[in-house]
Amino acid sequence: MSMNLRYQGGFYSYSNVLYEVRIFQEGYAGAVTDVAFTDEPLTIEWQETDKLEPVQSGSAKLQLYSDNDRQFVDLYTVKAGSIRLDVYREGNLYWSGTLDPELYEEPFAYLKDYGVELTFSDFAILDRLNFTGEGFKTLREIITGALAASGINYGSIAELVSTKLFSTSSSNLLDAVSVQCQNFYDEDGEAMTLREVLDETLRPFALRLIQKGGVVHLYDLNALYIAFEPEAVEWDSDDSTLSVDKVYNNVTLTYSPYEQTTLLEGEVDPDSVSGQRLTTWFSTNTGDAEEIGFYTYLSDEGKGLEKNAQAKFYRIEPVYSGEEEAGIAWTVETFSGRNSGNWVSHVQQPSQNIGAMLLKVPHMPYLANIGSARSNYRLKVSLSLLFDPRYNPFEEASINNEEGNWEEQQDRANFAYVPIKLTIRDDDGTALYHYVNNAVKESESFANPGERAYWRSGEAAWGDAWLCWYQGNRQNESGLGGWQQNKQIIGYYRDGLPTLFDKRGTGELINLPTVGGYLEMQVGTGIPIYDYGKEIKQGNYDQCRWMLLKEPKVEFVHKTGNSISTKDIELSAWLNRDAKEPLEVDTVLGTMPEPSPAALGQLFDTVNYAVRNSFYRAGTTDLLEKLLIGTVYTQYATPHKILSGTTVLLPTFTTYTDANEPGTYLLMSETQDLRAEQSNIEMVQFEADDYEGVEYVDG
Repeated sequence: MSMNLRYQGGFYSYSNVLYEVRIFQEGYAGAVTDVAFTDEPLTIEWQETDKLEPVQSGSAKLQLYSDNDRQFVDLYTVKAGSIRLDVYREGNLYWSGTLDPELYEEPFAYLKDYGVELTFSDFAILDRLNFTGEGFKTLREIITGALAASGINYGSIAELVSTKLFSTSSSNLLDAVSVQCQNFYDEDGEAMTLREVLDETLRPFALRLIQKGGVVHLYDLNALYIAFEPEAVEWDSDDSTLSVDKVYNNVTLTYSPYEQTTLLEGEVDPDSVSGQRLTTWFSTNTGDAEEIGFYTYLSDEGKGLEKNAQAKFYRIEPVYSGEEEAGIAWTVETFSGRNSGNWVSHVQQPSQNIGAMLLKVPHMPYLANIGSARSNYRLKVSLSLLFDPRYNPFEEASINNEEGNWEEQQDRANFAYVPIKLTIRDDDGTALYHYVNNAVKESESFANPGERAYWRSGEAAWGDAWLCWYQGNRQNESGLGGWQQNKQIIGYYRDGLPTLFDKRGTGELINLPTVGGYLEMQVGTGIPIYDYGKEIKQGNYDQCRWMLLKEPKVEFVHKTGNSISTKDIELSAWLNRDAKEPLEVDTVLGTMPEPSPAALGQLFDTVNYAVRNSFYRAGTTDLLEKLLIGTVYTQYATPHKILSGTTVLLPTFTTYTDANEPGTYLLMSETQDLRAEQSNIEMVQFEADDYEGVEYVDG
């Protein structure tokens, strides 16, 4: 909905400078009304903001003259952001912000002829809005997205950024670096606010943002120091003072890279499955009709996974048997009634035939390209499968629970395989690579990860890759029966396996691909099952009463198969040993000494989404965290002067100096009285980045 002009007016300062005020309202379609002002019509304030804080937000207090009762009262009933104030100085855009309806105030004792105060802010609304981004976004897209959501009117973004990819890089940092949007959501999917995302995107680069003079200025202190010749302030009162900025003893920078070792996991929401209810008793000859083992709910509708049209979503509701669970059912057979002896098939009959998707995980996470460091990690792919001939698959086999069929399955279901497709796709969904291990399946041996198993370019076909189930000596033991997870794939191999196969536990271990992309996982129909003599016994399929699947998962593990330990990265450095107070800085985006495939908070090259682990600023190439510590050291290791007081209005964004206290200063705070053409300021001395003398603390 467009913003349309509703109120307008103007006033002259005591120095005869014309200010014009325009108030726009979303969806307004009426006439434009001229407004009058009180004696102090407009002040703009930037509250005190530390040199390290990323965003210096501004607010404006507009004093309008109400010539009838409650003339402007309807403004506080609208949603935040739907009223915008634009201020012009001598015809040029000077400041813009949106109304905060919670701060509306007017006298209640008068019927007319009184002043009404309206408060506007440029970035406060970002605290009310949650981030909604997906996939990758460049730094520029994050910043401009936040500015667009703020609703302000600004002419341009003036950039003063000294950080580069490397010393000779000509790329614009804001376009050359991207972030994973998933980094800004917690484990429950709750998003940060837009203000938090903006802050945490700028913070690791020591970037700051302010709207002033109709322009959004994005800068770091190092670039700012070099860019301007400081202007001398003109004090306009006798209230000026000299003080000293903070000096810190040490700095501790904690970077939380948000490592998620589970890359992909497909779970069906049990609450989403309702429909046909089937009853399974404790066993087929349960004497007491109340001895119900569990209920099974089957439905075509469910949430969490995509499925074959012939399959069903299932949910188990335990009574005496089993546990609460949900997933995808391919085979479910029960008796038509307790002890009836009549089997009823409710879904499909299992077979060895492959060629269609059984289930697919809808979420496609990004698998990062971490370069040569990928050799230290592997993917672990696992799937829980219940393939069982028992009437009640959650109780021991017995004469009344298909004991004979159970023993036959143990004897002749010694090698079982389920087809999968594991595919790496680009932004457009085109298949870059897919995993292939069928050479292992067709062999009469086994292979360690990477041997006869690899990533092949292009789209996958069913039969290219498999998950494998087996147990023990594979002669009279089966990997099927009850809930079982797949193990490292082997072919028709009957001798002893390496000890490492047992030590690695369950799951298919896969080397990381050489490219980054979005990971897609599908599980196919069909389950070839071989006995110890490499024969397929039809009885395995005819006697199967349950074929359920749940929890497809892809995890990052160490190259040994062991779990990855995750932790925050902490760097400390001395600033001034004679000072008392320490400084703590926390970041959620940054660089790691060794790139991690699991860290969402890493920074990526936009051109190929490769992980970056160093940047350049002020003659130094290092971790971004060390560059930030260098900025902290420069600004807080030694005393810096603070000058404050009333000056002639400072309408533009620049650096300042003083004739009696030379140096380069940055405004920490400012309140502009536009009628008086005065600024009440607090400005602090600052320096260009200097990394000489930074002492890091061991450990």
